Amino acid sequence: MRSEGGMKVMAWVMLAAVVFGLGGYGVTNFGGSVTSIGTVGDQEVSNSDYLRALQQELDSYRAQLGQTFTAEQALQIGMDASVRQRLITTAALDSEDDRLGISVGNAALRAAIEAMPAFKGPDGKFSKDTYAFTLRQNGLTVPGFEAKMRIEQTRTLLQQALTGAVPAPKVFVDTLVAYAGERRGFTLLKIGAADLPTPVAAPTDAELQAYYDAHKADFTAPDAKIITYAALTPEMEAAKVTIDDKTLQDLYAEKKSQFVTPEKRLVERLVYPTEADAQAAKAALDAGTKTFEQLVADRGLQMNDVDMGDVTQDGLSKDAGAAVFALTAPGVTGPVNSALGPALFRMNGIIAAQTTGFDQAKDQLAQGLKDEKARQMISDQVEAINDKLAGGATLEDLAKETDMQIGQLDFTPGDSAGMAAYPAFRDAAAAAKDGDFPQLIQLKDGGIAALRLDKIRPAALIPYDKVADKVKAGWTAEATAKALVARATEIAAAVKGGADIASFGSPETEAPMTRQDVIEGTPQGLVPAVFKLAASGDLGSMQEGDAGYVYRLDSIAAPKADDPDVVKMRQQFAGDVTQGITQDSFDMFATALVADTKVSIDKMAVAAVNAQFH
Repeated sequence: MRSEGGMKVMAWVMLAAVVFGLGGYGVTNFGGSVTSIGTVGDQEVSNSDYLRALQQELDSYRAQLGQTFTAEQALQIGMDASVRQRLITTAALDSEDDRLGISVGNAALRAAIEAMPAFKGPDGKFSKDTYAFTLRQNGLTVPGFEAKMRIEQTRTLLQQALTGAVPAPKVFVDTLVAYAGERRGFTLLKIGAADLPTPVAAPTDAELQAYYDAHKADFTAPDAKIITYAALTPEMEAAKVTIDDKTLQDLYAEKKSQFVTPEKRLVERLVYPTEADAQAAKAALDAGTKTFEQLVADRGLQMNDVDMGDVTQDGLSKDAGAAVFALTAPGVTGPVNSALGPALFRMNGIIAAQTTGFDQAKDQLAQGLKDEKARQMISDQVEAINDKLAGGATLEDLAKETDMQIGQLDFTPGDSAGMAAYPAFRDAAAAAKDGDFPQLIQLKDGGIAALRLDKIRPAALIPYDKVADKVKAGWTAEATAKALVARATEIAAAVKGGADIASFGSPETEAPMTRQDVIEGTPQGLVPAVFKLAASGDLGSMQEGDAGYVYRLDSIAAPKADDPDVVKMRQQFAGDVTQGITQDSFDMFATALVADTKVSIDKMAVAAVNAQFH
């Protein structure tokens, strides 16, 4: 039963994309008689379609930026306008289909629906029962769904007719391949401070003072808020808590499953309609005529459809568990009976059983109980502390009359040490203003704090004597960098004049590489710099950090047409260029079509939908 339920849930998940695009869920009652935000030709853009498209776009942004991205922010950046434009384009295409009398036939519609994984039964084939059940569970009717699908298929037909594959220009693709596939070999010499003919001299007091004066921004303390705080954290309270061994032993017994985990196997299950089908598949696998991946594809499935993850023996049927856990190395076993019928099982890895004894777990359990007790102790004091603050108690009073401890910090934006490591404290400190009444702050670990802004210390240059060591380190790094640049330039000139590059150190010969390659431990711009050299024998130099580099171009090789990597690259470029031309062609047609189609948008309806957007 568990497995069958999982199949149904997966079917709903796989249908989600279809439902989202075709109007199957989240239909909102906007009230009143206005049901659309406008018309495009003979097509209406419904309120529900507009809201769903907005929500889909917002969900996409949130997936990239996090849940903190709000509907208000989305409207501020014009998301609603771009969504409306997309819907207008879609409606214009549908209107053009109607005008031209274009529609896909029943056979094409049937084939498209039957190919959807969401409507396949346990045997991997289209199931009418699954089709009807899945639509019903998502609030769709068969006629309504098929009408939407027919419109989608017809629109696709028009797009394909307009943007049939346009072959990428050969000269363009050849140029891209020649650029990206070119390989260059070169010799690289790295030099450090120890390779300088004359070590960098110690700086004089005048030079250090000049460096300090020229880099005042590096030695200026930013604006800081001088903040006094009173805090009580679980760590502070936990020091007062003691836990006896009997309590720990009882807790260990209660949570033993966390410390004793059985052996698990990484398993994939491929189910067949009959025992004979499963036997034939196993025979093909054993003979080497089919791989497991090919068997999965033959069933019309993807690898994630057969992946069971890590399972214990009890998580499989009796026969399957015995067979899978009898394997001592990765392999395929079966056919054996499973909850869904005859199946082959591939075991990909063994996760050994793990046992953590009481002595090993004791400290962890004790700390957990102490923290839990400490959080409760803090919670018990919150009301009384709030009352004291409301009664005018100062932070110093709290430190005297409660378990809270007082402290002070110089807070600047970006601080994350000490109390500033707590986001809630950090936010409160950033927002604190002169004269604010201290309020209790709940910390993420169950602790509490309250703070007061004492004063703001303006940005100020730190006196020289306080940063003398940093000044000297900065001067030395700058002087060394200049010396390395000069030395690398000098070596490059000498090699160009006929000197052996090996006489200046231990150069390395780099194998031919493309523009996209990188050499670990070297400047990011090194390889691009090599590709800027005009001919073999040319030299260049650069410096980064505590090293200087001299590079000499040794060889230039055009990409070989029969190289598998080059062939793949050519195919990729050709496909990308073709896709780009196709998309540009469609965009130009769609723009012209919308311009020639009567578009009427109801601003009040748009505002009503936007108001329900969240």
